[in-house]
Amino acid sequence: MSNLITDRVAYFLKGVPPFSDLSGPELNTVTEKITVKYLEADEVLFSEGEEQKGFCFVLNKGDIKLSKKDQSGGFLVDQCEPGDVFGVRSIITGNDYSMTATSTSESLVYMIPKDYFLELFESNNTFSNYFASGYAAGQIIVRKDQESIVALPSQPRNESITYSKEVVKCNGSETVQEASIKMSTNAVGSIVIADEKNLPIGIVTDTDLRNKVVSKGLDISVPIEKIMNKPVKTIAPDQTLTEVLMEMIRAGVHHLVVTKDGTDSSEIAGIVSDHDVVLAQLNHPASLIKAIKRSEDVAEWKRIRQKAEDLLKDYLEQGISISLITNLITKINDTIIEKAINKALEEVPDARKISFCWLNLGSEGREEQLLRTDQDNAILFADQPENEDAQKIMLDLGHRVNEMLTQCGFEECPANIMARNPMYCQPLSAWKKYFYDWIATPEPKSVMKATIFFDFRVGYGNEELAEELASYLVAQIQEHEMFLKFLAQNALQNPPPLSFFNNFLVERSGEHRNEFDIKKRGMMPLADAARLLSLDHFDMNEQNTIARFERLAELEENNRQLYEAAGVAYGILIQHRTQNGLRDGDSGRFIDLKGLNKLEKQILKNTFLSIKEIQDLVKVRFQQAYFQ
Repeated sequence: MSNLITDRVAYFLKGVPPFSDLSGPELNTVTEKITVKYLEADEVLFSEGEEQKGFCFVLNKGDIKLSKKDQSGGFLVDQCEPGDVFGVRSIITGNDYSMTATSTSESLVYMIPKDYFLELFESNNTFSNYFASGYAAGQIIVRKDQESIVALPSQPRNESITYSKEVVKCNGSETVQEASIKMSTNAVGSIVIADEKNLPIGIVTDTDLRNKVVSKGLDISVPIEKIMNKPVKTIAPDQTLTEVLMEMIRAGVHHLVVTKDGTDSSEIAGIVSDHDVVLAQLNHPASLIKAIKRSEDVAEWKRIRQKAEDLLKDYLEQGISISLITNLITKINDTIIEKAINKALEEVPDARKISFCWLNLGSEGREEQLLRTDQDNAILFADQPENEDAQKIMLDLGHRVNEMLTQCGFEECPANIMARNPMYCQPLSAWKKYFYDWIATPEPKSVMKATIFFDFRVGYGNEELAEELASYLVAQIQEHEMFLKFLAQNALQNPPPLSFFNNFLVERSGEHRNEFDIKKRGMMPLADAARLLSLDHFDMNEQNTIARFERLAELEENNRQLYEAAGVAYGILIQHRTQNGLRDGDSGRFIDLKGLNKLEKQILKNTFLSIKEIQDLVKVRFQQAYFQ
């Protein structure tokens, strides 16, 4: 390029991160290596599935759209503007283009050669961190405006990688078919070939099977060592995320074998893939769940669950749907519970001989436990007339699980509604009797139990037991119609939380004097009404309050608007409670109204209108005017 053009390129890149952070000599070298490409309107720069061209691209002028194919012919993924950098991911991963880049107007694109890009990536930490962050976040475009990069890694980049210790292995003499069967059986994308001393001598991936066997028509009875990649690229267990990513890019591989000392002369300790790196870099539910599943350390589960609260805070700030948030956090909670139960089963092996299921109750049963509030759980097991020690065994299991959940930061239930309590660790016949007694002879204490235990959800084990109990519950409600009237009376115990003068009703004494109890006065009236109205339809398909209102809107078209508004109101209340708890480091139940601005107070007051309208419907439907 002429000096004039070079100067223009350099001037432009000075305003484009991370090129703006390069030294003078580095920037000069970049500008010298750049190729300028002119695109007419509607011209394709690269296509989805096409082999990467060996460049990353910086848009200088015009517009570039990135699109993907679907059944309808394609959809827009993003629109690049001047200063945006794209095509980076294919260089880092070595994969074909995952999208099509098309100019929507006359455009100028700067093309930076792959080799020099990777040279900068390795030699300049600021440069590599910037692009590795975009890669980890799944970004295709790195924005000129640093503020618009979303989902950047929240954990330190010097944190050690979490790798899988369960490595699928074979010896070199095993056939391609035998190795493939092992990969398929274990649902993995690679197999490590090891010698008799457990040293890595090669690796084969799904890609190798496609490219070296299927496409070549190779006999699957040949030894796997004939197609393995060697020597194996290895790393030490304490490598950081950045070091692992850099090694993958440098070696051009998607898997690294972890060995005890980081060389191929020591024993295999694990394996890590580029997908693991992406997940580890993200503060994302999938990465947290995967980390929990891989860990056997309860203290590590607690640390990961704390990360989930950091994620929760980010999601709330981004305005992500509260229904999606509750679903994601519930999956993380469920994974911890499942790990705790499996760990306890190793310590109480006799429990494996008993058919049982773990029941999540209360807010966790409703998939609404965003913060680590108190535990509500129980154990339901099949009747064991031949095993007098069945309850004792199950109680031992429940005690161990409850203790592990406590160590993870889930508080113990003040009312001891926990699986370790003999009252709530019972066979199916005993649970049926509980439900029968609560429904057939309702009184205040029984109705209170119903509001907790009727929101049960299986967290682990034999779901058929829970389904049988749910069917029994519905049958008893159909037989004892009066019970729903008592349940309705309970649902009306907490009227809309506004005084005659339209002020919030706050606590008048005690530790939380002058604070607003959002659980008792806001959330419980809606949760109780949703449960009651669902049972009135004999519907046990949903436990989540918002999902219940959505289902009710389908069942009662004439009340659709009311139920939809109630679901929205409940979501707002959950959000306020969660934000309050994250800010104050507690359950978020009691809110200091002085900390709310005028708009926040008005939004809360608007939710109370839904409470009033739902409670008016309950009064009429269950004849509460005559039920005093």
